[in-house]
Amino acid sequence: MYIKFLLIALIIFLVSLTRIFPHPPNFTPILALALFGGAYLPNKKTSFLIPISAMFLSDLILGFHSQIYGVYGCILILSFLGRTIQNKISIGNLAITGVIGSLIFFIITNFSVWLSGSIYPLTTTGLIECYTMAIPFFHNTLISTFVFLAILFTGYSFAEKKYQFLNKI
Repeated sequence: MYIKFLLIALIIFLVSLTRIFPHPPNFTPILALALFGGAYLPNKKTSFLIPISAMFLSDLILGFHSQIYGVYGCILILSFLGRTIQNKISIGNLAITGVIGSLIFFIITNFSVWLSGSIYPLTTTGLIECYTMAIPFFHNTLISTFVFLAILFTGYSFAEKKYQFLNKI
């Protein structure tokens, strides 16, 4: 169990560091990592702690931002969402959690942007404008979530098949 935990945690930390490389806006592995951690880490505590720690580590390198509470809150929610598919991992469940997770991220982080009051007025019109202006970025969030979900879950499934001892741990 210890080796399996270390492998999953290492995957999460290494993939989170891809955030430091240039990428299109909102095209990061963070949502997929939270879902992956929730689905594969052995207990509730580690399934929340490892993805948050990975995000924190990459933020130490990149710098912290004003939307940190909204983003970190989303990571916790998506880790919980990933736990709902433990032992029920399928393409369909990954697609559903990927879409739901991306929508949750879109709703919470853009609400957080609006709530800061620094870009949009704190009015209904300002809230609508905030969400409207964020729509062009949503496709990157959705695409990156699916790309990284495919890489993470397929890669880990391959590792389990190739290294049978992972299934026995």
